[in-house]
Amino acid sequence: MVLLCALAAVVPTSCTIYHPQAVDIPLINHAEDVRVDASVALSTWLLPDVFTVNGTVSYGFNDWLAGQAHFNFGGDNVYGQLAPGAYFPLGAKSVVETYAGLGMGGSWRDNVSSSHARHSDNEAFSSYSFSGHYMLPFVQGNIGWHDLTKAHIDLAFGLKLGAFLPDFDYKEFDENDDMVDGSQFRYTTGNFLVEPQLLFRIGGEKVRFNIKAGMAWLSDIYDDNGKSGKFTADIFTLSCGFTFSF
Repeated sequence: MVLLCALAAVVPTSCTIYHPQAVDIPLINHAEDVRVDASVALSTWLLPDVFTVNGTVSYGFNDWLAGQAHFNFGGDNVYGQLAPGAYFPLGAKSVVETYAGLGMGGSWRDNVSSSHARHSDNEAFSSYSFSGHYMLPFVQGNIGWHDLTKAHIDLAFGLKLGAFLPDFDYKEFDENDDMVDGSQFRYTTGNFLVEPQLLFRIGGEKVRFNIKAGMAWLSDIYDDNGKSGKFTADIFTLSCGFTFSF
């Protein structure tokens, strides 16, 4: 993970407006069950380009009702979500969870060098910037197994389905920091989001090391017809951290 983070610092930047989120799959299984997850994550499209610090708190309010709050920050990107849900133990070691919530996020990068690239009308530009935000109403289902063996291994799979509703603005600038004519582009097209995730945890009864791997697919932004213009989204996120149980 340290090596990947170092690589992220030197790879070229891009107009990345979304990445798979490293939200915990808590596997709540009883009333007053508390999970606190803290992790770091690296996201990639062609090359790693987004690094985030993540935190998730999950709680079982009674014998079926649960709730979850998540927040992450990466210097030039931010995301948070709240989601009430329900959990259904299936025997002593397995559980199914369902959540419905709302996420909000944004990203921005200013005066990014373009190495004197060319705009579509052949006018030179030396830098670009973009910024914006999005809303993400979603539903998510999780299934998993907890406290397997004496190593307290947890294994889980989650699937998030949502509506990615963006509002982003892109601009290009010449060597004098003046905006290039015709270079401004706004992206507001809604996307259907599919975001699966795998989780592995191991450790003690109260503290466990976790690894999460997630992918994301957006229905419009990867379209070869250029609907999304200058913007893209990361496809894969890998995270690691610790989960605390109370």
